[in-house]
Amino acid sequence: MTHPIALLLFVAVCLVAFCQAASVAGSIATNAILTDINQLRPSTRVLLDGGKYTSHITTNGRFEFSNIEPGNYLLEVQSVDYVFPKLRLEVDNEKGLTRAAYSIYGQSWDKTGYTVEQPLELRAKAVANYFMQRQGFNVFGLFKNPMFLMLGVSGLMLLVMPKMMQNLDPEALKEISQTQADAQKMMTDMPSLAKMLGGGQQSGSPNRQQQQRR
Repeated sequence: MTHPIALLLFVAVCLVAFCQAASVAGSIATNAILTDINQLRPSTRVLLDGGKYTSHITTNGRFEFSNIEPGNYLLEVQSVDYVFPKLRLEVDNEKGLTRAAYSIYGQSWDKTGYTVEQPLELRAKAVANYFMQRQGFNVFGLFKNPMFLMLGVSGLMLLVMPKMMQNLDPEALKEISQTQADAQKMMTDMPSLAKMLGGGQQSGSPNRQQQQRR
């Protein structure tokens, strides 16, 4: 007796779930980018919420989702060759699809774009491009390079400095020459870091030898 009752309950639950489910249908239309539906690959699919519901596209471009639970969904076309806009759908269990709007990239789920009229028609907005075009030689890009700017300033100084030195009076030129000579002499007289370290090691070696002998 319990088996017929359980079977009736199961059928009743299935009927209730089927009555609460809705369907969403639409099509992919042609435009200047996608001139023929046959240009789409057989692997092209239409997804709801990243694959919770999946529908293949027929030869005339139609797609349909059946037995969809009420709620909000993100519809997107999974295509290798073309880029399609994404839609946000609001599905009701009695009225079916109540509202469809463009999904705005980078915005919260509450913000939507323009409303899409029904029945749904999706059109490709661009051809998918997975490679960046190699840029050619750019002359103006050299002037944005810091190394090129440093070389340019150094070359300009080499050209300008001799002319500036010629225009100086003899006393100022003598002072500059004396300053350069003093700087070179200071660099020559200053012991190098390697010699200082080497001398410190040599001076410390006799002390180590005396300690070892003791």
